[in-house]
Amino acid sequence: MDELGAYIERYETNNRRRALMAVVAVVLGLPIALIGVVLFVLGEQGRGGSAQMIPGVIIGCGLGLALLGISLAWQAARKRGEVFTLYEAGFVHTWGKVTTVVPWNAIATAVDHSKTNILAKTFGGDVGCLVRLADGRKVLINGYTEGAALLAHNIFVATGQRQA
Repeated sequence: MDELGAYIERYETNNRRRALMAVVAVVLGLPIALIGVVLFVLGEQGRGGSAQMIPGVIIGCGLGLALLGISLAWQAARKRGEVFTLYEAGFVHTWGKVTTVVPWNAIATAVDHSKTNILAKTFGGDVGCLVRLADGRKVLINGYTEGAALLAHNIFVATGQRQA
């Protein structure tokens, strides 16, 4: 990667943690949704359908958590061996047999979508940097990458874009 200048640092993605959180999300989400269904059915037997908002919210939260788990499992399987390597003039994103060389001038935008709540921290959303390249490709850096906050900060500084 001579065209990117001197090597600075390597950031590996913890796919084991991503897969574990996928299992946790599904294992928690499905029973929560089932509890919501039971409450909905019991509520329908006792009174009319107007008091079904709480069971509906419980079902939605459970299904949302389960879908998040499925998404994380897909990412864990698909992005095995994901690594970001930072250089003076850009970075390289590698996973599986795919390598994307990203010089700073090839970045169209870098968007910070980090979240500060406990759910986001648990499921890797505490750091979120979506890098859109000039050719339309996208690179996502999230909290499952060790040192992701520093990597994202370096990208924002190098591209002159603001971090939220």
